[in-house]
Amino acid sequence: MRAEPDGVAEQVREAAAAGRRLFPRGAGSWWPDAPRDASLLDLRPFDALSRFDVADLVATAGAGCPLDQLGARLAEQGAWLALDPPGISGRTLGGALAAGGGGPLAAGYGPPRDQVLGMTVVAGNGTTVRIGGRVVKNVAGFDLAKVVIGGHGGFGVITEINLRLRARAEADATRAWSGSLAAVAAATARLLGSGAAPAAFEVTSPPLSAAVGYDRAWVLALRSIGTARGVEEELDAAARTVTALHDCREIAPTPDTLHPTPWAEWQGMVGSWPVVLRIGSDPASWGDAVALAGRHLGDLLGISVTVPRGTVRVGAGSVAPAVVHALRAALAGRGWPVTLERADAPTREAAGVWGALAPGVRQLTDALRATFDPNGVFAVPLVA
Repeated sequence: MRAEPDGVAEQVREAAAAGRRLFPRGAGSWWPDAPRDASLLDLRPFDALSRFDVADLVATAGAGCPLDQLGARLAEQGAWLALDPPGISGRTLGGALAAGGGGPLAAGYGPPRDQVLGMTVVAGNGTTVRIGGRVVKNVAGFDLAKVVIGGHGGFGVITEINLRLRARAEADATRAWSGSLAAVAAATARLLGSGAAPAAFEVTSPPLSAAVGYDRAWVLALRSIGTARGVEEELDAAARTVTALHDCREIAPTPDTLHPTPWAEWQGMVGSWPVVLRIGSDPASWGDAVALAGRHLGDLLGISVTVPRGTVRVGAGSVAPAVVHALRAALAGRGWPVTLERADAPTREAAGVWGALAPGVRQLTDALRATFDPNGVFAVPLVA
């Protein structure tokens, strides 16, 4: 396959004509194995950083570009990309956008779609669509970028992305506090009420906290990025808010807790969980989502909460599809979706990435897939 959109389009058209299904994948961070009835559509050859404009802070990169390498290339030019999804070493830009969940930096910089100015997508009908920086709509009136980012490859294959970059900041620091779940939840409520808006605002459960080098306890970690004075003032103000409760202990600042290393460790640990479910709760009610997840899933490898977005990630060694269905049913009344971000192929097929959707949403999803993948070429089980 040629490492250009036309090569992917040709392969998609050939598969449609032959009645074959394709499984789009980069490094396999989220979906390590392909369905048995599908051929792998390997996007790793699309690994080029083809354009980088220092003055305008924009870049164009292929979907197969490893995020670690992309970050290193940008850093050489004094720029960075506010995208830090979990995943194994070698995780790709396209995979991060297809999953759509982002990482801790989504608290301060928005979800992955906010880092994208445009992209090139190959739809399941074999057409190549180039989406510009502004809202570009298809004939049905939908913003295609919003469908593809977070669509897990079910609506189209991302081949190239135009990115919004940021200039490297003067300072980047992290402070963290540990305590009971109740104490940490109270601290997050106070911080939300104070208007605090750090770059990252994450809560981790005891197993995950210990794995990234903190106490084996519930930990609240705040990351600030900006000028040296601004970072110091932001974290000092947050510290006063948290310590006023007297129930959280600040983890002593050390070189290991005052630079981004814990965040890189977070990416690796969450990306190593065999099963990952992402719950879209509310910033003020994430504790309820944590409690319900624990009740249904039992012994968990870890929990991570991006508080301002209400995103709760839970990790497990394995999970039965029936348990995923039960958790989704329990959260449906709150309007909280549960995305199966990582699991083996049989579990994905049985539970669906998104599960059973409400009738209106299911109808819309089916209509979009019929528009962009009328032949069912992409082997992506979005719904159960």
